Amino acid sequence: MNLLQKIVLFLPAKLFGTVVRWRNTCFDCGLLRSAKFDLPVICIGNITVGGTGKTPHTEYLIRHFADKRVAVLSRGYKRRTRGFIVADAHTTARDIGDEPFQMHRKFPQAIVAVDEKRAHGIEQLLQLPQPPDIILLDDAFQHRFVKPSFSIVLIDYNRPTDTDDYLPLGRLRESQQGLQRADCIIVSKCPTDYAPDHARWRRRLHLRDAQQLHFSTFDYEPPRALADNAAWPFAPTDKPHLLVVTGIVSPQGLYDNLRPQAATITPLAFADHHHFSAADFKHIGQLFDALPTPKAIVMTEKDAARVISNPLINNTLKSHIFTIGIRVRFLDSVPVLPARV
Repeated sequence: MNLLQKIVLFLPAKLFGTVVRWRNTCFDCGLLRSAKFDLPVICIGNITVGGTGKTPHTEYLIRHFADKRVAVLSRGYKRRTRGFIVADAHTTARDIGDEPFQMHRKFPQAIVAVDEKRAHGIEQLLQLPQPPDIILLDDAFQHRFVKPSFSIVLIDYNRPTDTDDYLPLGRLRESQQGLQRADCIIVSKCPTDYAPDHARWRRRLHLRDAQQLHFSTFDYEPPRALADNAAWPFAPTDKPHLLVVTGIVSPQGLYDNLRPQAATITPLAFADHHHFSAADFKHIGQLFDALPTPKAIVMTEKDAARVISNPLINNTLKSHIFTIGIRVRFLDSVPVLPARV
């Protein structure tokens, strides 16, 4: 960002910060009310825009509570619907958003629902014939109309919040002071060989002694066929030429993971949460056809969620697509969740 852009965005950022501080003050002093519920509600969020790894960490919690009836409630970013929806066998990414649909496909035992009004969504979940034992609120740290039992905030290792600015000058949704509301802070996307420095990060984030601090990284899973979940067909010696199609904030980690097992990588990056059009699929097909054999198309699970039920893609192209999932791995200790959970 050049100096002129910073000057132009300075006042909008100041105004945004003022509004956010006023809103938080209204909640803190009771002028705006937060609803509380008689079951565990865990919030997973951040104080910045952009990918910090909320979905993989939510998936970690779904696995952690495998013995519970878990519900995930999201607003369903960029969905084509409104109101409360519970995912079922007929649901698509357009109905509930790509990340909720990804979790719905991976965890059919979990209840996945969307509602832009989280308190209303929780009320609707509690009225189900088999209501959940625990609710995970995806990306709801700023949605203060619900008082969670436990709040987890993610900080991207590569984008520390203490050097950032408010939107639109920077990436902050609220100031770093908002971290004081969190029970647990996770520094995500750490290098796999990082040795956590708790003291330094506690100073940088101004954390209280009672607040948990943990560090996580991502492990990439083996590619699976989008069409039928078949295993990666290439032997280690048969390195394919890969067309890597992404619509995420930062695809660099995916490229780094694929590079050792590929002859070449052709990246095709779209904006985050991009909805693929007929023209996009035509372009993808042309790029793929131009690659030498052996070859394959690779996507993240999040991107594949917007492709699997898209009527604009033909089965031939779909048969060449493989997806890669990611799992959270903690570099030190795992979060300690409340006893009542």
